[in-house]
Formats: sequence, structure tokens, C-alpha cells
Amino acid sequence: MPKVVFSTLLALLPSIPTIGEGVIAASPWRCRTRPVEACFRHRGRLSGQNGIAFTIWLIGTTRRVAVQNTEMPSFLEKYLSMTSEDQSYVYGDFEICPLAPDVPGHMREVCVSDADKLVVQNLRRTHPPFRLLSTWPKGQPKD
Repeated sequence: MPKVVFSTLLALLPSIPTIGEGVIAASPWRCRTRPVEACFRHRGRLSGQNGIAFTIWLIGTTRRVAVQNTEMPSFLEKYLSMTSEDQSYVYGDFEICPLAPDVPGHMREVCVSDADKLVVQNLRRTHPPFRLLSTWPKGQPKD
């Protein structure tokens, strides 16, 4: 019996995504609420906040959106927690789904259904920025 379990685990290993070297990625992004408009992809900076748990600054604009009803991969928790030594900004290409109509002058509620090309920048500047390799396409040229 143990031999069957071990061989099943070995068969599953190639399908488990990793972050950098040897860290296992968890659940994918998931919206728990149906969007009111079509989702769109935008480069942004995800961060944890007081009051509104998470926001994304839409790079190239002066706009920030409030991230609601999103299940994020668990490997991001330590980077987005305000009490963590690893508190960071997470830059990437986000699939943003509006949960409310756009009202000028108000922060729009959105959920995130996907994200890739994630880069982590530590707020305390104790580490240089780094890529979360599991979110980058294979064979992507290094900048």
C-alpha cells in the first residue's frame, strides 16, 4: 500500500507549481462575486492597507481600486500582511473584474481573477526586488 501512495505522489510532483526554488504555490486567484462589467487586464501594484484590506494602483494612472471578494494564493500572505517583516508591494499584470459601476472620485470595488509576472518589492528595502518565478512564463527573457 505505501508503494502505491508514493508512486502516486511522484506522478503528481511535476504538476505542482513552484515559487523560485522549492516553495510550493497554493490556490489560484478566484473572484467570489460576479462582476458587473467585463474583466480587463492592467499592470498594477497590489498592497495591503489599513481600512480597505487590499488596493491596486493602476500603473500609468492616478487611480487605485479596492480589491474585494478575492481568494489570493496563500504564498502572497506574508508579503501583504501589514505586520509582517516581509511586507511588500506586489507588482504584476492583474485580471481585474469590476464589482461596482465606475463613479468618478470614488474608489471602485473590484476582484482579481488572475495575475502573472509578479515582482515583490520589500517596503523595508531589506531585500532587492525579486520575481515570483511560478507566475512568469517559461523561457521568459530576464531583464
